Amino acid sequence: MKSRTKAITTVAVVLLVAAAAMAALMVFNKSPNLLDSEFRIIVTGSMDGEPQTEYDIETIPVDSLVAIHKLKGDAVEDVKVGDVIGFYSPSLKGNVYHRVISVDKENRTFITHGDANPPMQNEMVSFDEANGIVVNVSPTAGKVISFMKSNVLYLVLMVVLLLAIIELIAYIIRMSKEE
Repeated sequence: MKSRTKAITTVAVVLLVAAAAMAALMVFNKSPNLLDSEFRIIVTGSMDGEPQTEYDIETIPVDSLVAIHKLKGDAVEDVKVGDVIGFYSPSLKGNVYHRVISVDKENRTFITHGDANPPMQNEMVSFDEANGIVVNVSPTAGKVISFMKSNVLYLVLMVVLLLAIIELIAYIIRMSKEE
């Protein structure tokens, strides 16, 4: 019986991992290049303003999962007004993601603004400081991940419950075959 439980547990874990991977791909509607991309949870509301419907990334609510394509070399030259870029803020000691409102190619700088920030609270970011461009946003996936991070006990209980349900189904199948 123990080997059967181990087998069922192994299959359940593999299925959960596969389901999580498929969900991530469905959320972002593409297969990410993990060498040039990263995923982050947005923790502040600076981009949670009025939706900017004229741009691909309209808004980024708090707790959203964002896919960020790393900017390397000349890729920074492709950033345009309306894109949301990431850059390190020494004052905040972390990455900030704001919308590009102007590009000065001659001086190699962006002027960025958080959609929810006061009107004149802009930041100048040099091309060299920009470290990524937001390519997709999923508020739902972000909320799920935030929930899981803050409720690990609930997640463990859900996995145990799932395993119990799988074992119960296997038991019912065995009983029906014996009859």
